[in-house]
Amino acid sequence: MSALVDGILLIGHGSRDEEGAEQFNQMVRRVSQRLRPLLPVPVYGAFLEFAYPRIGETLTRLAHQGMRKILAVPVMLLDAGHKVHDIPHELAEANKMNAGVDIQYGDHLGFHPDIMTVLMRRVQPYIPNDGTGILLVGRGSSDPVANAHFYQMSRMFWEGSQYSLVENAFIGITRPDLPEGLERMYRLGVQRLIVVPYFLFTGALFKKIEDISASFARRHKNLTVHVTQYFGLEDEIVELVVQRTNEALFGKHTAYDVEWMRTRAAHRYLSSHHHEDGHHAHHLDN
Repeated sequence: MSALVDGILLIGHGSRDEEGAEQFNQMVRRVSQRLRPLLPVPVYGAFLEFAYPRIGETLTRLAHQGMRKILAVPVMLLDAGHKVHDIPHELAEANKMNAGVDIQYGDHLGFHPDIMTVLMRRVQPYIPNDGTGILLVGRGSSDPVANAHFYQMSRMFWEGSQYSLVENAFIGITRPDLPEGLERMYRLGVQRLIVVPYFLFTGALFKKIEDISASFARRHKNLTVHVTQYFGLEDEIVELVVQRTNEALFGKHTAYDVEWMRTRAAHRYLSSHHHEDGHHAHHLDN
Protein backbone atom coordinates (compact mmCIF):
# COMPACT_ATOMS: atom_id res chain seq x y z
CA MET A 1 0.00 0.00 0.00
CA SER A 2 2.90 2.38 0.64
CA ALA A 3 3.53 2.56 -3.11
CA LEU A 4 0.34 4.61 -3.44
CA VAL A 5 2.07 7.74 -2.12
CA ASP A 6 5.45 8.76 -0.75
CA GLY A 7 4.04 11.16 1.82
CA ILE A 8 0.88 12.72 3.20
CA LEU A 9 0.44 16.45 3.80
CA LEU A 10 -2.33 17.58 6.15
CA ILE A 11 -3.25 21.20 5.51
CA GLY A 12 -4.69 23.47 8.18
CA HIS A 13 -6.07 26.96 7.85
CA GLY A 14 -3.45 28.46 10.12
CA SER A 15 -3.71 30.84 13.05
CA ARG A 16 -1.68 33.66 14.55
CA ASP A 17 -2.56 32.07 17.87
CA GLU A 18 0.31 29.75 18.79
CA GLU A 19 -1.96 27.51 20.83
CA GLY A 20 -4.23 26.95 17.84
CA ALA A 21 -1.30 26.16 15.55
CA GLU A 22 0.10 23.70 18.09
CA GLN A 23 -3.26 21.95 18.35
CA PHE A 24 -3.19 21.37 14.60
CA ASN A 25 0.36 20.00 14.88
CA GLN A 26 -0.86 17.72 17.65
CA MET A 27 -3.54 16.41 15.30
CA VAL A 28 -0.89 15.75 12.64
CA ARG A 29 1.08 13.65 15.12
CA ARG A 30 -2.00 11.69 16.16
CA VAL A 31 -3.06 11.02 12.57
CA SER A 32 0.48 9.89 11.79
CA GLN A 33 0.41 7.43 14.68
CA ARG A 34 -3.00 6.15 13.65
CA LEU A 35 -2.02 5.73 9.98
CA ARG A 36 1.35 4.09 10.57
CA PRO A 37 0.05 0.48 10.81
CA LEU A 38 -2.13 1.03 7.72
CA LEU A 39 0.09 3.18 5.55
CA PRO A 40 3.77 3.32 6.56
CA VAL A 41 4.60 6.69 4.99
CA PRO A 42 5.48 9.98 6.71
CA VAL A 43 2.73 12.47 7.55
CA TYR A 44 3.47 16.20 7.53
CA GLY A 45 1.54 19.34 8.36
CA ALA A 46 1.41 22.75 6.69
CA PHE A 47 -0.69 25.91 6.91
CA LEU A 48 -2.48 27.95 4.29
CA GLU A 49 -1.82 31.25 6.08
CA PHE A 50 -0.90 32.96 9.36
CA ALA A 51 1.42 30.17 10.58
CA TYR A 52 4.43 28.20 9.37
CA PRO A 53 5.41 26.08 7.60
CA ARG A 54 3.34 27.06 4.56
CA ILE A 55 2.10 24.72 1.85
CA GLY A 56 4.55 25.71 -0.89
CA GLU A 57 7.72 25.54 1.18
CA THR A 58 6.70 22.19 2.66
CA LEU A 59 5.98 20.62 -0.72
CA THR A 60 9.29 21.92 -2.10
CA ARG A 61 11.14 20.42 0.87
CA LEU A 62 9.42 17.07 0.34
CA ALA A 63 10.23 17.16 -3.37
CA HIS A 64 13.90 17.82 -2.57
CA GLN A 65 13.77 14.76 -0.31
CA GLY A 66 12.83 12.70 -3.35
CA MET A 67 9.09 12.38 -2.88
CA ARG A 68 7.19 12.12 -6.17
CA LYS A 69 3.69 11.18 -5.02
CA ILE A 70 2.16 13.33 -2.30
CA LEU A 71 -1.39 13.29 -0.97
CA ALA A 72 -2.66 16.64 0.35
CA VAL A 73 -5.69 16.53 2.68
CA PRO A 74 -7.45 19.74 3.80
CA VAL A 75 -8.27 19.52 7.50
CA MET A 76 -11.26 21.82 7.23
CA LEU A 77 -14.88 21.39 8.19
CA LEU A 78 -16.55 22.98 5.18
CA ASP A 79 -15.89 23.46 1.48
CA ALA A 80 -15.34 27.21 1.61
CA GLY A 81 -13.06 29.26 -0.61
CA HIS A 82 -9.92 28.06 1.14
CA LYS A 83 -10.68 24.45 0.28
CA VAL A 84 -12.11 25.08 -3.19
CA HIS A 85 -9.81 27.83 -4.49
CA ASP A 86 -6.92 28.87 -2.25
CA ILE A 87 -5.39 25.50 -1.43
CA PRO A 88 -5.68 24.19 -5.03
CA HIS A 89 -3.93 27.38 -6.16
CA GLU A 90 -1.10 26.82 -3.69
CA LEU A 91 -0.79 23.20 -4.79
CA ALA A 92 -0.68 24.21 -8.46
CA GLU A 93 2.02 26.81 -7.79
CA ALA A 94 4.06 24.25 -5.87
CA ASN A 95 3.67 21.83 -8.75
CA LYS A 96 5.11 24.40 -11.15
CA MET A 97 8.14 24.81 -8.90
CA ASN A 98 8.66 21.08 -8.54
CA ALA A 99 8.29 19.37 -11.89
CA GLY A 100 7.60 15.66 -11.78
CA VAL A 101 5.80 15.71 -8.45
CA ASP A 102 2.28 14.27 -8.50
CA ILE A 103 0.09 16.00 -5.91
CA GLN A 104 -3.26 14.38 -5.17
CA TYR A 105 -5.93 16.40 -3.35
CA GLY A 106 -8.37 14.87 -0.87
CA ASP A 107 -11.70 15.98 0.57
CA HIS A 108 -12.47 18.21 3.53
CA LEU A 109 -14.23 16.72 6.55
CA GLY A 110 -17.71 17.67 5.36
CA PHE A 111 -20.77 15.85 6.67
CA HIS A 112 -20.20 12.84 8.89
CA PRO A 113 -22.08 11.22 11.77
CA ASP A 114 -19.01 11.40 13.99
CA ILE A 115 -19.01 15.20 13.77
CA MET A 116 -22.60 15.15 14.97
CA THR A 117 -21.61 12.77 17.78
CA VAL A 118 -18.94 15.19 18.96
CA LEU A 119 -21.30 18.18 18.79
CA MET A 120 -23.91 16.30 20.80
CA ARG A 121 -21.26 15.47 23.39
CA ARG A 122 -20.42 19.15 23.69
CA VAL A 123 -24.00 20.07 24.60
CA GLN A 124 -24.74 16.92 26.63
CA PRO A 125 -24.23 18.62 30.03
CA TYR A 126 -27.12 20.98 29.25
CA ILE A 127 -30.47 19.19 29.54
CA PRO A 128 -32.92 20.32 26.84
CA ASN A 129 -35.86 22.33 28.19
CA ASP A 130 -38.12 25.15 27.08
CA GLY A 131 -35.72 27.80 28.31
CA THR A 132 -32.60 26.46 26.57
CA GLY A 133 -31.44 27.45 23.11
CA ILE A 134 -28.48 26.44 20.95
CA LEU A 135 -26.58 28.96 18.84
CA LEU A 136 -24.20 27.32 16.38
CA VAL A 137 -21.45 29.69 15.27
CA GLY A 138 -19.55 29.17 12.03
CA ARG A 139 -16.47 30.88 10.70
CA GLY A 140 -18.39 32.51 7.84
CA SER A 141 -17.41 32.56 4.19
CA SER A 142 -17.77 34.61 1.02
CA ASP A 143 -18.73 31.31 -0.63
CA PRO A 144 -22.53 30.98 -0.44
CA VAL A 145 -22.36 27.20 -0.92
CA ALA A 146 -20.20 26.78 2.19
CA ASN A 147 -22.57 28.98 4.19
CA ALA A 148 -25.51 26.90 2.97
CA HIS A 149 -23.71 23.72 4.00
CA PHE A 150 -23.26 25.19 7.48
CA TYR A 151 -27.01 25.74 7.66
CA GLN A 152 -27.57 22.19 6.44
CA MET A 153 -25.31 20.88 9.18
CA SER A 154 -27.19 22.99 11.72
CA ARG A 155 -30.48 21.52 10.57
CA MET A 156 -29.00 18.04 10.95
CA PHE A 157 -28.03 18.96 14.49
CA TRP A 158 -31.60 20.03 15.28
CA GLU A 159 -33.05 16.90 13.69
CA GLY A 160 -30.76 14.63 15.68
CA SER A 161 -31.06 16.41 19.03
CA GLN A 162 -33.75 16.95 21.66
CA TYR A 163 -33.46 20.73 21.52
CA SER A 164 -36.43 22.69 20.22
CA LEU A 165 -34.52 25.88 19.38
CA VAL A 166 -31.32 25.81 17.30
CA GLU A 167 -30.20 28.98 15.52
CA ASN A 168 -27.12 30.01 13.53
CA ALA A 169 -24.62 32.86 13.38
CA PHE A 170 -21.20 33.60 11.96
CA ILE A 171 -18.15 35.22 13.51
CA GLY A 172 -16.94 36.79 10.28
CA ILE A 173 -17.55 37.85 6.67
CA THR A 174 -21.29 37.15 6.43
CA ARG A 175 -24.50 37.50 8.42
CA PRO A 176 -26.17 36.96 10.76
CA ASP A 177 -23.11 37.85 12.79
CA LEU A 178 -22.64 36.69 16.37
CA PRO A 179 -24.07 39.81 18.09
CA GLU A 180 -27.17 39.52 15.89
CA GLY A 181 -27.50 35.84 16.72
CA LEU A 182 -27.19 36.46 20.45
CA GLU A 183 -29.75 39.24 20.33
CA ARG A 184 -32.19 37.08 18.40
CA MET A 185 -31.95 34.28 20.94
CA TYR A 186 -32.51 36.76 23.76
CA ARG A 187 -35.60 38.21 22.08
CA LEU A 188 -36.94 34.69 21.57
CA GLY A 189 -37.01 34.36 25.35
CA VAL A 190 -34.10 32.00 25.89
CA GLN A 191 -32.99 31.85 29.51
CA ARG A 192 -30.01 29.56 29.03
CA LEU A 193 -28.02 29.92 25.82
CA ILE A 194 -25.47 27.36 24.66
CA VAL A 195 -23.08 28.89 22.12
CA VAL A 196 -21.48 26.12 20.05
CA PRO A 197 -18.49 27.26 17.95
CA TYR A 198 -18.12 25.08 14.85
CA PHE A 199 -14.34 25.13 15.12
CA LEU A 200 -11.70 22.42 15.17
CA PHE A 201 -9.12 24.38 17.16
CA THR A 202 -8.74 27.45 19.30
CA GLY A 203 -7.50 30.69 17.77
CA ALA A 204 -8.30 34.38 17.42
CA LEU A 205 -11.82 33.78 16.10
CA PHE A 206 -12.70 31.19 18.72
CA LYS A 207 -11.53 33.54 21.47
CA LYS A 208 -13.52 36.35 19.86
CA ILE A 209 -16.63 34.18 20.16
CA GLU A 210 -15.88 33.69 23.85
CA ASP A 211 -15.34 37.42 24.43
CA ILE A 212 -18.48 38.57 22.58
CA SER A 213 -20.61 35.95 24.34
CA ALA A 214 -19.26 36.90 27.77
CA SER A 215 -19.86 40.59 27.10
CA PHE A 216 -23.44 39.89 26.01
CA ALA A 217 -24.07 37.85 29.16
CA ARG A 218 -22.79 40.67 31.38
CA ARG A 219 -25.31 43.05 29.78
CA HIS A 220 -28.21 40.60 30.18
CA LYS A 221 -28.24 39.41 33.79
CA ASN A 222 -31.31 37.20 33.32
CA LEU A 223 -29.55 35.17 30.62
CA THR A 224 -27.01 32.42 31.28
CA VAL A 225 -24.53 31.91 28.43
CA HIS A 226 -22.23 28.90 28.03
CA VAL A 227 -19.64 28.53 25.25
CA THR A 228 -18.62 24.98 24.35
CA GLN A 229 -15.10 23.99 23.35
CA TYR A 230 -13.57 23.39 19.92
CA PHE A 231 -13.45 19.71 18.99
CA GLY A 232 -10.61 18.96 16.54
CA LEU A 233 -8.67 16.75 18.92
CA GLU A 234 -11.56 14.45 19.76
CA ASP A 235 -10.86 10.83 18.81
CA GLU A 236 -13.72 10.79 16.31
CA ILE A 237 -12.31 13.76 14.40
CA VAL A 238 -8.82 12.25 14.24
CA GLU A 239 -10.40 9.07 12.88
CA LEU A 240 -12.34 11.11 10.33
CA VAL A 241 -9.11 12.65 9.02
CA VAL A 242 -7.73 9.12 8.71
CA GLN A 243 -10.88 8.12 6.83
CA ARG A 244 -10.67 11.06 4.42
CA THR A 245 -7.02 10.18 3.79
CA ASN A 246 -7.84 6.57 2.97
CA GLU A 247 -10.75 7.61 0.77
CA ALA A 248 -8.53 9.96 -1.23
CA LEU A 249 -6.01 7.19 -1.84
CA PHE A 250 -8.67 4.99 -3.40
CA GLY A 251 -10.73 7.63 -5.19
CA LYS A 252 -13.70 7.49 -2.84
CA HIS A 253 -15.63 10.62 -1.87
CA THR A 254 -18.15 10.73 0.98
CA ALA A 255 -17.78 14.28 2.32
CA TYR A 256 -21.28 15.16 1.09
CA ASP A 257 -23.03 11.94 2.12
CA VAL A 258 -26.02 12.57 4.40
CA GLU A 259 -27.96 9.32 4.24
CA TRP A 260 -26.92 8.52 7.81
CA MET A 261 -29.01 11.44 9.02
CA ARG A 262 -32.30 9.73 8.20
CA THR A 263 -31.67 7.13 10.89
CA ARG A 264 -30.19 9.69 13.28
CA ALA A 265 -33.33 11.86 13.17
CA ALA A 266 -35.99 9.14 13.23
CA HIS A 267 -36.91 9.80 16.88
CA ARG A 268 -38.33 13.24 16.04
CA TYR A 269 -41.08 11.86 13.83
CA LEU A 270 -41.91 8.35 15.01
CA SER A 271 -44.51 9.55 17.46
CA SER A 272 -46.47 11.75 15.08
CA HIS A 273 -46.07 10.79 11.43
CA HIS A 274 -45.94 7.15 10.51
CA HIS A 275 -46.97 7.72 6.89
CA GLU A 276 -46.22 11.02 5.25
CA ASP A 277 -48.30 10.17 2.20
CA GLY A 278 -51.41 8.63 3.74
CA HIS A 279 -51.77 5.15 2.27
CA HIS A 280 -48.99 5.71 -0.26
CA ALA A 281 -51.50 5.57 -3.12
CA HIS A 282 -50.99 8.30 -5.70
CA HIS A 283 -52.89 8.66 -8.97
CA LEU A 284 -51.53 11.49 -11.06
CA ASP A 285 -53.33 12.62 -14.18
CA ASN A 286 -51.18 13.65 -17.11
